Amino acid sequence: MKNWTVHLYAILSADDCIADADGNMPRALMNDADWRYFQAELDTCALIVLGRQSHLSAPNTARRRRVVMSRRVHGLSAGDDAHWWNPADVPLEAMLRELVPQGGKVGVPGGQAAFDYFLQSGMDSFHLTRAHDVLLPGGRTVFSGEGAAEARLAAAGLAPGESVVLDAAANMTLTVWSRAQVGGRP
Repeated sequence: MKNWTVHLYAILSADDCIADADGNMPRALMNDADWRYFQAELDTCALIVLGRQSHLSAPNTARRRRVVMSRRVHGLSAGDDAHWWNPADVPLEAMLRELVPQGGKVGVPGGQAAFDYFLQSGMDSFHLTRAHDVLLPGGRTVFSGEGAAEARLAAAGLAPGESVVLDAAANMTLTVWSRAQVGGRP
């Protein structure tokens, strides 16, 4: 995927959750500083890839180019405000060649199935905002299976950059995990 870079974005509770036990994003994870950062990043993307539930719960008010991952569709097809894509039918690179042949930045804001897919298929970076004071017992974790998010990212070949404080009052930090560099080049 030389023409594209893939960047994932998530805000996690202290216990690695992106949603509560009902699958909804709780108010405790909603933060203005994180939202501004996230929206500015998405504005730089040629394509946004997200899961079906994320698409249905977040209307495309910014009219960004979207593709929705779903096992409920076949292949790749155009919808009203997004394309729909089944990765089991159409490989990632084929989908990208079809929708953004010029290449560019691909943003992935989740949910769990999308994060799992790109953890396996590869990504260039994971922008991880951590809400250190928030716990969501029984919530939906960023990745399925066992292991802390940071350990899973490290096992996938990503390395953490410097953590920055996004919101001191809310005890939220941002760490961008990136593909390890070889010979000084990404």
